[in-house]
Amino acid sequence: MTKQQVKDFFIRIFKNPFVKTPAIAFGLVVAFVFFFFIFLYFFTRHGQGIEVPKFSGLSEEQAIKLANKRTLRLEITDSVYIMTRKPGTIVEQNPVEGSKVKSNRKIFLTINANTPKLVELPNVVGVTLRQAKAILELQGFTIETLYFTSDIAINNVLEQRINGKKVASGTLLPKGSSVDLLLGKGFGYERTTLPRVIGFNLSDAKNIIIEASLNVGNIKYDETLKDLRDSLQAKVYSQYPASLEEMPINFGAKVDLWLTINESRIPRIVENEDKTKKEVIFEEPEEEILE
Repeated sequence: MTKQQVKDFFIRIFKNPFVKTPAIAFGLVVAFVFFFFIFLYFFTRHGQGIEVPKFSGLSEEQAIKLANKRTLRLEITDSVYIMTRKPGTIVEQNPVEGSKVKSNRKIFLTINANTPKLVELPNVVGVTLRQAKAILELQGFTIETLYFTSDIAINNVLEQRINGKKVASGTLLPKGSSVDLLLGKGFGYERTTLPRVIGFNLSDAKNIIIEASLNVGNIKYDETLKDLRDSLQAKVYSQYPASLEEMPINFGAKVDLWLTINESRIPRIVENEDKTKKEVIFEEPEEEILE
């Protein structure tokens, strides 16, 4: 069959309306899909993005200038009051630092308020320590120090204090204020149990210690901690008094804590063949530590 005959054959085929119409429709669909994906690629700038900078710690004015340089938009969606942070500075952002976003993306910020919100101090007199802790935390307060006195109501709240002074319930105080509690400890030789908080972060360790009717003493960080983020991630690697197992201790005693972000420094408990327990610490090689 010659080239001309082949050409004539296909011409006759495509002149047939039963072939021509579906072929045109198929071609249009293919073309539409092709141009759609090309448009989508350029519209979304596939594989490209702007890295979200760190806004935490900046003032609102500084954050706006930085956002303009990166062609990003900012929106303050919430405010909190953290006494340890400078008022008016950014404390949280979403998306987080280092995320890849498109140009003109909106970044949502939480800012540290200039003044704390005032809330009423709830009445926790007469309830147990565990109940008092839950009530106070629900209202935005924290427990600072536990004091104990001889009283038949063991571990029940007798007084609530601020800076050593008795404070009545309903008093307006800055949200986040620390409250001291006076509790009963019985008349005999009642004691509480010393918990082991090795391996816990500071927040959890404090909760465990307070719920055990004890106080947090000195808090020390090792050389591995460099900034606030490290302190939030750090875990307890040593405590004093120390114990491999729970042991009796006087109500209100202080527990000192040492924290690190070096996981290898945190000991774990292992049992010997005679069922006695001991702590084992896995230290990193000196070369790795230096690096």
